[in-house]
Amino acid sequence: MHKRLRFGFSATVLLITSSVLAVAAEPVPAPKPLAETDKTEPGNAIASPVPTPKPGQAPGVGSLPSKDAAACDLPGMVFEILPPVRGEFSGDAGCGIESPVRLTGIQREGTQVPLKGAVTVSCAFAKTFSEWLQSDVLPAAETHFDGGIRSITTGPGYQCRRRNNQPDGKLSEHALGKAVDLSGFAMKEGGSVSVETDWGKDTPEGRFLTDIHKSACARFTTVLSPEGDEFHKSHLHVDIGCHGKTCTYLICQ
Repeated sequence: MHKRLRFGFSATVLLITSSVLAVAAEPVPAPKPLAETDKTEPGNAIASPVPTPKPGQAPGVGSLPSKDAAACDLPGMVFEILPPVRGEFSGDAGCGIESPVRLTGIQREGTQVPLKGAVTVSCAFAKTFSEWLQSDVLPAAETHFDGGIRSITTGPGYQCRRRNNQPDGKLSEHALGKAVDLSGFAMKEGGSVSVETDWGKDTPEGRFLTDIHKSACARFTTVLSPEGDEFHKSHLHVDIGCHGKTCTYLICQ
């Protein structure tokens, strides 16, 4: 009896020792190197590029999926629904647009008036902007010029930057997709209107700019012309930014 217990104890020790040696013999995976840290320097703009539409979302009124078109109804505009835009600037996470659209033109009386350089803005801004173009700008051009507008030259709309491209200060409304700059208009009769050269002149071009500036002040919360400051000598800036505690303060320069 004593010998059998001794044998059983020895066998158990041998079994445990073999198991430990087997585990120790298994190769240990090499540690993975740590990922490199973000090397972006403070103060640099980190802006996500404006996304492109999904395949099949061609420009044109009525060419969008019905649920997307219903989410941003812009009668008379040629546009595309885009995915949300994200961006940062100098640590500010405020850049971006939740419901962006890319405007490429206006449909009017069977013809299209293109925006030279697609304009990416929020849906909310696009509604105000399109109403102004169709109800005020195009009719004003037909009043001052025989053929009306052939095309409109604008900036891109969305830009992840601070106001007036300064290194500090508040984010521009462009960074939220709530602003557009317009620099000129080409007319169907062959002439053109330049904000930089025609502003303030007693000419058809100058009077046209005065008219659309006045109508813009009735629709947007901010309108800045060449008379506003040195940063707007070459264009009209329009936006729907909030001014004051109740967002009712208007800026018209």
